Amino acid sequence: MKTRFIFFLLLGVVCNAFGQKQGKELVDSLIARIPNVRNDSLKVRLFKQISDEYFYIDVEQALVYSKAGLKLADKIKWKRAIGAFNLNIGRAYSDKGSYDSCMYFYNKAYDIHRQADDKVNMASLLNNMGAAEQNLKSNDTKAANYYFKALKISEELKDDYLTALCYDNISQIYFSQSNYSKALDFGFKSLRLYQGNLNGQSGNDQRNVGNAFAKIAAIYTDINEAQKAKLYYDQAIPLLEKSGDLEGMAKAYSNMSILAGKDFASKLDYGLKAEKLWNQVNPMHLLAVHNVGSMGIAFQEVAHSDSLSKLGYSRSQLADLAKVYLTKAIRLSEQTGEISSRAHFTGALAEIQAETGDYKNAYLNFRLYQHVQDSLYSQENKNRIAGLQGKREIELRDKQIRINALELENQRKQRLGLAVGLLLLTLAGGLFYRQSLSRKRANVQLLRLNAELDEANKVKARFFAILSHDLRSPIANLINFLHLQKEEPGMLTAQLAEMHQKRITASVEGLLENMESMLLWSKGQMTNFKPQAKSVLVSGLFEYIEKFFAAEPNVAFSFSSPGALVVVSDEDYLKTILQNLTINAVKALKNVPDAHIRWEAEEQGMEVMLTITDNGPGASAQQLRALFNDDTEIGVKTGLGLHLIRDLSKAIGCKITVKSEPGAGTAFQLTVPDLS
Repeated sequence: MKTRFIFFLLLGVVCNAFGQKQGKELVDSLIARIPNVRNDSLKVRLFKQISDEYFYIDVEQALVYSKAGLKLADKIKWKRAIGAFNLNIGRAYSDKGSYDSCMYFYNKAYDIHRQADDKVNMASLLNNMGAAEQNLKSNDTKAANYYFKALKISEELKDDYLTALCYDNISQIYFSQSNYSKALDFGFKSLRLYQGNLNGQSGNDQRNVGNAFAKIAAIYTDINEAQKAKLYYDQAIPLLEKSGDLEGMAKAYSNMSILAGKDFASKLDYGLKAEKLWNQVNPMHLLAVHNVGSMGIAFQEVAHSDSLSKLGYSRSQLADLAKVYLTKAIRLSEQTGEISSRAHFTGALAEIQAETGDYKNAYLNFRLYQHVQDSLYSQENKNRIAGLQGKREIELRDKQIRINALELENQRKQRLGLAVGLLLLTLAGGLFYRQSLSRKRANVQLLRLNAELDEANKVKARFFAILSHDLRSPIANLINFLHLQKEEPGMLTAQLAEMHQKRITASVEGLLENMESMLLWSKGQMTNFKPQAKSVLVSGLFEYIEKFFAAEPNVAFSFSSPGALVVVSDEDYLKTILQNLTINAVKALKNVPDAHIRWEAEEQGMEVMLTITDNGPGASAQQLRALFNDDTEIGVKTGLGLHLIRDLSKAIGCKITVKSEPGAGTAFQLTVPDLS
């Protein structure tokens, strides 16, 4: 019989005080709580816990508490609980051997969980339906179909517990078909998953692992590997005892009776222990019926052996005992509807009837046995079950044929696949190597950029230090003069006062110039600032320069621009560049007689050339270095003008060229591109 559970995912089923209790002790403690629970939802959960535990102790009590829980769940209209208790009632009827009743409640529960799209409980129910088909109807093909459907859902959910349960049930299908290699394969898969959940505390975990050990031992028993079977039984029984699983212990003792082989004393001793436990837990259980039949066969085998003197029975007494047990086993099999067991025990009874001279009944029973065997173990049934395992979660058997065809095709292409794989590995290695080199280059570039950023920060720091001096000095002079004029007006002669006023006026004018330059340069340095291109008349730019320098008495200005020449660029940037170029030319002409500055504009293709020419002393390469070299430091001598011209020109894509000869003046040419 398959171990079956439902994932009744309700919180707070039992408090921590009951965490270490197991088996009958746990059930008694839960029952004692019922009178003190007033909340119906909590009481439903308590009934569920009690019914689950009773399945391993007393199936009749499990049915009683399942029905009580269902009645209360119906009262409060708790759909999920209704489905869970319908499943438990079906499970109880299955354990009692009532196929029709169990399937009725299973189908009710399945409909509830299907409507709620509760895949966990759907998978659990499919396992129970498969167990009913296998154990009560001996329909291994239909049972396998249910199990594989449940396995498909379990693997989609990635639920180790449900997957282990499906593996366990599929293992038993192959066991019943004498396909021992596949039975062991699925049995060990189930055991590994159960062991993965064993934490040493949970009775359920210990129970699951114990039963998995016992089922593997049963397979080894059937293939006459007694040493391995005993090894797994020795591991199973302590876990089953610790978890209080009387049903699991009964199963183990039943199988150990078979394992005893020709040791008839041990065989009968284990069988009687199992019978006692089965009568307490569930005498209608499939293995309980098997145990009764096995006892009958054991008495029959003793009658054929030389162990009569050791056991104290005569051959006729042993034959009578064998008939009693076998007849009881056949009757119980008929009540449960389990066909294969009834046929097996009918064959054994026919044999002993023949030995005792009851040839008529022996003949009738043997024919019945042979008819059922031919039906159950036909090659057609074996082929159907093998096809179900091959497709696993796929329902149609034809899928397995396609899978096998693909596997054959894959084998033929294996060499090609290996070659392609090696090629891909080589390419991947090359890509990884290239990526590594690229990463190294990127790291080097990042280090360089970080160094440049650090240097830029230092330059800006020095720039603002100079700027601070240039801003403070004229303001300090102005403040000192005003204080002196206010507090000690008599100390300043008219000549001295006029001289101070000229100096202050020059300082303030320089301050204004520096402030304008600083603000525009700072604006250009902003990360998110972008030039705003628009159409600008060159004549308008020249008018701005002419007005700006109208008060310059020592320099003559002239401007030349053909017609309505237009450039598409940022007007503010251009005005600032032209203004600073003019300021630099005015400074260069400070001590030059007949000083003259000329601005000219001409169009060449898509670009406009703006040229400023002066008749000053010319400029050295060192003086012009800041105009072309970003690394040039801002200092008192180099000033801010050339840096500002350089940065703003670069921002709007202008190209600057310079022609300068000592004593012959300087010409700056600004090439303005079309930014539209």
